[in-house]
Amino acid sequence: MVFKGLIIKSKAVERLLDRVSAFTSQGQWEKAENILDKLIVAKPWDRKLLLAKAHLRKKMWISSDCENHIFLSEALHLFSRCHLLTGSVEAGINTATLLLLSGKEEEAHKRADDTARHCRQLIIENDTNEQDNYAVTIAEGNLVRGRMEAAELWYKTAMSKHDKISDQVIDNMNLLLNHLMPDHDIAVRIREAVGA
Repeated sequence: MVFKGLIIKSKAVERLLDRVSAFTSQGQWEKAENILDKLIVAKPWDRKLLLAKAHLRKKMWISSDCENHIFLSEALHLFSRCHLLTGSVEAGINTATLLLLSGKEEEAHKRADDTARHCRQLIIENDTNEQDNYAVTIAEGNLVRGRMEAAELWYKTAMSKHDKISDQVIDNMNLLLNHLMPDHDIAVRIREAVGA
């Protein structure tokens, strides 16, 4: 079995993460979580695994119609922990989003600003492989701050290089727009900017 040793080959991890995705898409949360927990024991600092566990909790919260606040709290904790341990901008912006949805507006704004600043620095350092992801993260940070026009422009920047955006980004965008309830026209423009 893959979990017995502390060293797990990358291909084995990818296959197991594919199983996690399959279980998650079927709503088989416990099976997905069991695999992730075993992988995290073997690789406790792995950014990809920590993010997968945090996203799983977030999906569990969303599937409860955003009513199970234990899942929200756990997802927030997991994203925050991942951000602290790995510096992941994805974890940072998800932390900001969930802080805002938890009613912690001041903390959410600070985390969004810090994460957007980190993304801008990475863009300046010319990490060209991830620039569209950084643009999306800056867009989400602007949404958290309620800066709708700036969010729209950053989403358009991200989409200028790709014709599709991840479901996770669309989920975050929709969570934020539903929470913030901006003017209908700007909400439509933002959704159109990402093709949603």
